[in-house]
Amino acid sequence: MYMKGSLSVFSIIFLIIGLVIGVSIGYIMHSEKPENTIMGVISYSKTILMPSPLTGVKENVTITTFKNSTNTWYQYIYYSYGNCYLPMWTTVNYYPFNLPNISSNTPNWTVYAFTQNHESVISISFPAVSWSFPQINALPLNAPFPAYQILGNRTAPVILTQLVGDAVGVSYYDGIVYVPSDSNVLYAINAYTGKIVWEATTANSVMSNPIIVKTSKGPIVYVSVGDAGFSASHGIFAVITHNLKNVIRGYSYGAIYAFNATDGQLLWVHFDDGNDMPTPAYINGLLIYGDGSGHIVALNATTGKVVWKDYVGVSAFDSMSSTNYYKFSNGTTIAIIGFTMAEPPYGELVAVNVNNGQIVWKFILPKGYTPFNTGMGDVSPAVDERNGIVVQSTIVNFNPTNRTIGFAVFALNATNGQLLWIEQLGRGYVPPAFKGGVPTIYNGIVYVGSPVTNTIYAINESNGKILWKSVIPNVQGPPNGAGGGRANPVYIKGYIIEPAGAYVDVYNASNGALVKSYYIGGRFGIVNAVIVGNTVFLDNSYSWTFAIPLNDLI
Repeated sequence: MYMKGSLSVFSIIFLIIGLVIGVSIGYIMHSEKPENTIMGVISYSKTILMPSPLTGVKENVTITTFKNSTNTWYQYIYYSYGNCYLPMWTTVNYYPFNLPNISSNTPNWTVYAFTQNHESVISISFPAVSWSFPQINALPLNAPFPAYQILGNRTAPVILTQLVGDAVGVSYYDGIVYVPSDSNVLYAINAYTGKIVWEATTANSVMSNPIIVKTSKGPIVYVSVGDAGFSASHGIFAVITHNLKNVIRGYSYGAIYAFNATDGQLLWVHFDDGNDMPTPAYINGLLIYGDGSGHIVALNATTGKVVWKDYVGVSAFDSMSSTNYYKFSNGTTIAIIGFTMAEPPYGELVAVNVNNGQIVWKFILPKGYTPFNTGMGDVSPAVDERNGIVVQSTIVNFNPTNRTIGFAVFALNATNGQLLWIEQLGRGYVPPAFKGGVPTIYNGIVYVGSPVTNTIYAINESNGKILWKSVIPNVQGPPNGAGGGRANPVYIKGYIIEPAGAYVDVYNASNGALVKSYYIGGRFGIVNAVIVGNTVFLDNSYSWTFAIPLNDLI
C-alpha cells in the first residue's frame, strides 16, 4: 500500500541504479586494474583525471605500463581534454628505449618545408644512415595502386594518398623524424635507427608538416588534421542554391593537436569548422593557419586558445595552402595564405598582421588569368625574405572545349602584394587532387614543378623568365596519369632533388639535366626531400618512411 512520505518500490530501485552508475563513473574516472601477464609482458593500467603538463587542463586518460625482462613502455588513451570529449580517442604508444641518445642543436621547425623559401635542408652534423620504416597499412613497394583496375592510374594513386598514405613530407627535430599519415596517425621515429619512439592517433588525416618548437617545458610538436572532402550541403548544394556562405571544405573533423615531442603526451587540442589540412606557421608564440570555412585563425601555441580569427570572404576556403610569413624591417610580421573561392575571382592570396589579424593586402590574378578549381588554395607560397618577394603557382584559364588548363607562376612584392610578374609556363590537362607545384626559391632562382605539364622548371626570380625546364621521367601526366612535380624541389650542392612517382629524381641545378632516377617504389604525392646532414628523409603514399644516404643520390 502506498503511504505518503515513504519511498515507493520504484523509487528505491531507481536510487539503487543511480548509486551503481555513480560508483561506476567514479571507478572509470579513477580506477586501477591489477597486473596482467601475457607472454612474458606485465601490464598495469589506471584511469585518472590528469592535468595537461602544458596547460593544466584536466584530461581523462587511461595509462598502461608494459614491462618485460628488458624494457618498459607506455600507452596513453585520452578520452577528453577539459570539457571537450574527443570524437576519436587519442591513443599514444611510447617506447622510451628507442629514444635517440645523441642530442643535436636543431633549429625549430616553424613553417611548411622548414624555411620560408621552402629549402628543406638542415645543415647540421648528421651521419649517413639507411633504413626503411613500414607504417600501419604499409603496402609492398612493388605493388600496383590499390583498386587501379576500377579507378585507373589517374585516380587510384590520388585516393591512396588522400585517405591512407602520407600526402606531404616529414619534419625533423633533435634526432627524431616526425611523420604525418593520412591513416590518422603521427609517428615519431628515431632518425638514426629507424625505430619508433612514439605514435599518436588523431581524429582525421594528418596532412601537414609537423611543427616542432623548443619551449621551457620541453619541445612541442603541433599537427593539423583534416580531409579533402565536401559534404553535399557544404559543396555542390551550397553552389547550386547560391548559399555560398555555406561552402566549407572538409566533411569530418578539423583540428590542431599539440603533443610533447619527446614522449607524445597530448598537451591540448583545438577543433575548427572545416578542414585543417594546411600546415600552420609558428610566429611570435602563435600558430596561424587557414581553415576550410574561409577563416584565418591564430592560436596561442601554449594554451591552444583562439587569439584572433578573421573571415576571408564568402565562399573562400583554404585547401592545402600552408601559412608562410614575411617580416618587415620595422619588425611587423605578416602571415600569407592562399584561398580558393567558389565565385569570382575564384582565388586570392591574403596577408594579415600576425599581431591582430588585420588584412594588410590581398592579391587576385590580373586580367587574362583566371584561377581554376582549388588552384590558389592548394599551393603554399614561398617567401624570399631578403628580396621581399612572394612566389606561388596555380592552374589558370580552363578551356571547356578541349578540357585543357594552363599552369602559371607569379611573384609579388611581399610588402604590398603588388604583382611583379606572372608567366603561364605551359598547358595540359587538369591534374587530379593537388593542382599546383610548391615553389622553392634559392639564390635568385625559383624551382617549381608542374603536374599539368609533368615538368620541372627553373625560373629567374626577378623577371619570371624560364632558365631551363626538364620533363619529369617515369611518371604519366594527365589526362591518363596523375602527373608529378607537386612537392617543393630541394637544392643541395648544385643539384635539385624532387621525388615523383616511384622515384627520387636528381637534376643538375644549372641546366636541368637529369642526373639520376633513384628507385624507391610506391608513389610520392606532395612529398619533398628533407636533408639533414648526410641523410635524406622521405615518406610516401604507400605508408613507408625512408632514410637514404645523400651520397646515394648525388
